[in-house]
Amino acid sequence: MRRSMAWLLVSLAVLMMALPWSRAAVPRPQPVPTRDGRRACLEGAIFLRVPMPRRGGFAWVARRYTGDHENAAAIERFNPKPRHRRLTEVRVPLDLLLPAYRAEALKALFPKDRRTSGGWEHVWGQPSTGGRETWTEAAAWFTGSVRNAGSLRHANPKLPAHPRLGTDVLIPEGLLLDNLRSIKGPPPPPGPGLPPTPHQQPAAGEKPPAPPQPTVPSAEEKGAAGATLPETLKIISPPTPEEQTSPGSGPAVQSPPAAPGGEPAQPPETAASQAGGPVPPAASPLTYGRDSQGPYAVYRLRAGEALYSSVVVRFTGNVNAEDVNAMALAIAKRSGIEHVTGIPVGYPVKIPLDDLLPQYLPPGSSQYQAWAKQQAEAARFTNTYKNAALDGVVVILDPGHGGLDRGAMANNVWEDSYVYDIACRIHEGLERRTKARVLMTLLDPQLGYRPQDKERLTPNTGAVILTHPWFHQTTDRETHVEVNLRWYLANHYFLRLQKEGVDPHRVVFTSIHADSLYPSLRGSMFYIPGAAYRSRRWLSSGSLYRDFEEYRKQPVYRLSDREMVRSEGLSQEFAEDLEKSFSADGLLLHPYDPTRDHVVRGHRSWVPAVLRNTIVPCAVLIEVCNLNNPKDAKLIADPAYRQKIADAYIQALIKYYS
Repeated sequence: MRRSMAWLLVSLAVLMMALPWSRAAVPRPQPVPTRDGRRACLEGAIFLRVPMPRRGGFAWVARRYTGDHENAAAIERFNPKPRHRRLTEVRVPLDLLLPAYRAEALKALFPKDRRTSGGWEHVWGQPSTGGRETWTEAAAWFTGSVRNAGSLRHANPKLPAHPRLGTDVLIPEGLLLDNLRSIKGPPPPPGPGLPPTPHQQPAAGEKPPAPPQPTVPSAEEKGAAGATLPETLKIISPPTPEEQTSPGSGPAVQSPPAAPGGEPAQPPETAASQAGGPVPPAASPLTYGRDSQGPYAVYRLRAGEALYSSVVVRFTGNVNAEDVNAMALAIAKRSGIEHVTGIPVGYPVKIPLDDLLPQYLPPGSSQYQAWAKQQAEAARFTNTYKNAALDGVVVILDPGHGGLDRGAMANNVWEDSYVYDIACRIHEGLERRTKARVLMTLLDPQLGYRPQDKERLTPNTGAVILTHPWFHQTTDRETHVEVNLRWYLANHYFLRLQKEGVDPHRVVFTSIHADSLYPSLRGSMFYIPGAAYRSRRWLSSGSLYRDFEEYRKQPVYRLSDREMVRSEGLSQEFAEDLEKSFSADGLLLHPYDPTRDHVVRGHRSWVPAVLRNTIVPCAVLIEVCNLNNPKDAKLIADPAYRQKIADAYIQALIKYYS
């Protein structure tokens, strides 16, 4: 018995001696200095230690590092309360940090990690983790939820339950936190026949190697001097050649031979024309003349360009298939072109001035000058409310069509159900990740606002407009009533918010659609309410409208010229943020002027009713894709793609209010 007790005591002594050694084998992760006295830490959770200011306290820290002083309470709860001394450092959790500081912390803790085209490549067991980690921890750090641990394992099927140190682990694009998803990725490889350039960025004065997709981050996007990552963490990369719109593709025309190297020649776009601003005379690709039929502009085709897309779509604004075909044949006839499928490179194509978009008119003409003045006046108005957390922001979402109105239908995809799902994803994302308030114009009572993770969606024939009482379309003749009730409802929301004291700058109206255009066109477009295409007073007439409270309270609406110009300016600003966000997330944009202040169709220029008749100052209609293009139709059927659109929209809204 005594001998057994002696052996037990000896064993306990050995164990006690081994315990400190065991702990030393896995050293506790140490804080990693970053800059300006900040330190990145990983102690179960990731956070940034920042110096506590002498004045301002937690409110100052919250405003500086999270963009919102109201996060002060959450930061204070995250920090232990000192008993006998003043705090010199404050811990700010990763999920509250502004994008630049979040990237700073992650880059310091995981210096071997890198952004890839497929997501985020994480090197397992770096020093910051103490040499070991779990799938649950990785899911929490990089996806924001421990529930995604199983999805991470599924995305890395060849890895064991406990990967070796130094193993590359893929965090898929679809699971990444939004701020990680927006970190600058690797440059695209050079195309065939094109010499590689540093970071694939064009030198000064050169034309970018892709249709109007920005390839060089702006000064704002590059961030503070010396930063390892861009301050706003945006990926600026063009689509791959296969994803770009193929000029001249489609059933109506074949493109001429491509330029040497296989790359289609690109249009001579300028920064001004890409941004939708006035095009200086020296930058215009057009010359002008007059013949017996009147004034015209001349464009000389380049290698790889076609009459339909490179001339009609680009310079006249026509995108509807029938309009593009008709306009192309008319231009070909006037230009003396007998066969549109074999136009020689450099051939002068005549475009009637009456059919040109205003930015392509002769710079000396009164019409161009009036347009340029209007653009300058609209640009004077900018959003003045800033809150990165979207606290106090109200988003009015309008999913297009629904009920008996299916919208566009092509390639086995219909518009209403799929854009409704995108709106649901935006609704969910805003309420889960921001402090924004969301108001909807449409509801499918059976689905609610739950996103559907499947490709084949059922028709939402039971959808209703959320007026008082609800409106459910019963006949095709009521389609125009449904459209008008949407803007009546949106205006009713806006007036109610004003009575609540909400600043008009904090309200955004967005209508979501999918278009049916010329088949070769691809990508998203953004329409804003051009002041030149609106009237000062409007109403709808008919006995049916009187059944609804939104109409009875205010049937007639008015806006001054200044209010309409302000609306165009604010909407243009938000649309530009949408362009940048969509491009950063790898979503395709319409190749020519993706943001437009009017629709051109059937020799008419007009603004869609939900934009034309809204009184919300910032209003945008998004055409997420072209259902007439099989590739675009296949994309919108993919729930992951619909989620990318929703995420890009939310990122744009955050940028607009940052």
